[in-house]
Amino acid sequence: MKLGVLLDSLHASAGGAEAHTWALLERCVASGDEAALATLDGEAPGGVEVLPIKAPRGRPERDEHFAREGERRLREAGCNVVFAIRHAPSCDVYMPHGGLVDDARAASDEASGGAGLAKRVARTFSRKHTFFLAAEQALLGEGKGPLVVAVSQQIAARIAQRYPNATHRIETVLNGVDTDHFQRSAHAEEGRRLRAEHGLEDHLVGLLLARHPVLKGVETAIEALSLDPVRELDRPVALLVAGGPVPSRLWRRAGHLGVVLKDATWQPDPRPLYAAADLLVHPTFYDPCSLVCLEALAMELPVITTPRNGVRELMGQRGGIVVEEPGNPEAIAYAIRVLADDDLRAATADDARYLAMRNRASTRLDRVLALCKQVAGEV
Repeated sequence: MKLGVLLDSLHASAGGAEAHTWALLERCVASGDEAALATLDGEAPGGVEVLPIKAPRGRPERDEHFAREGERRLREAGCNVVFAIRHAPSCDVYMPHGGLVDDARAASDEASGGAGLAKRVARTFSRKHTFFLAAEQALLGEGKGPLVVAVSQQIAARIAQRYPNATHRIETVLNGVDTDHFQRSAHAEEGRRLRAEHGLEDHLVGLLLARHPVLKGVETAIEALSLDPVRELDRPVALLVAGGPVPSRLWRRAGHLGVVLKDATWQPDPRPLYAAADLLVHPTFYDPCSLVCLEALAMELPVITTPRNGVRELMGQRGGIVVEEPGNPEAIAYAIRVLADDDLRAATADDARYLAMRNRASTRLDRVLALCKQVAGEV
């Protein structure tokens, strides 16, 4: 098999879909197959052929040109399976790593306090939004189309509900984590140094790591730290944020509430951040299957999240706490209070590592590659 991956941006230090794609390409080459990457702005693991695509700067022209030209170049390069991570009108295997377009936008609006009339009207006439929806419908709207790899049962169910014609084409393969790479003991000293740099040696430290902190519930987390269940603990609690910008209004809100909010400088390797924390606070409004949560579990970090996160399917009642809904500071405050108990947190940390070990990336990636080979007719 020669696997052709279509992804506009790919970098080794990125998270999310890029991290998953990088690992998939590495695994493909390591297994003895060939791989190529069509990209606007990206690099690839060793042994992967890179096909740079030139496209117009403006959107949606850029997105549409990249999708069509990228697929053409991959076919010309001899790829017998084209694997699309983001929106493309045509491919052989489609992994909507970010979920469905309208679901993601609705969650973003909810996390931001709602979309006003002007925003809704602008979106109606947005050519970028129109292209994304059209591409999604082209891939999922008909009975015939690409194999669809859903990263959680939650996403598989939403695709089947929104696009019933695609139901028979859906395979669910939950995200996994590299448990050899993410080990807390190997980064304990770096974690202690990071806590000291921020003056958090005596604090219970919650970490919120996200490219889009508002969507992942940073406002909810800030409000939670101001409530009595947290205030009444016998040690101070701090929230360490990293990955993306927190709006200035939320910094002001944290100051007004007396919440200890610290900004960790972005670094390509997140492992020292996990090692510096006692909890991952991830009250997300939308996450098909959060890689950050999986990495935290592997780093023996109890996770507080919501039912909107596909990782809950792996957690069940272990490895942390899944609160009832996003946007509920009281629920997050009580979850922090429960996990502030040292003995319970230590037991939960052991469970977290156990869950990660049961969901290793290598197993998940091999399953995705096996599905690609099935599409290529090699199985």
